[in-house]
Amino acid sequence: MFLRKKILRAFRLTRERRLRAEGRDPERENPGGGTGEADALPTPEELLEAENRLRLEKEDLPALITAALITIVPACLPAMLGICLAAYLFFFAR
Repeated sequence: MFLRKKILRAFRLTRERRLRAEGRDPERENPGGGTGEADALPTPEELLEAENRLRLEKEDLPALITAALITIVPACLPAMLGICLAAYLFFFAR
């Protein structure tokens, strides 16, 4: 994987910060210093816990839909108009 060492270091630092925020000692939790791949990657339980902490609020869904439309429509509109123009020229132009 490209930049693997940097990614693992970022995982290790994030884990250490999280442990410090919880009031636990990162060195006691991970005496090896977190240099191994298994220590740096989050466990499935940690991923589920993080997902449960990041639930959407009621007001987030309309904001997400609006942001998606603002992003997708301007990108797709020229392509759709081009296809319609090509179909018009193919079928109706003489």
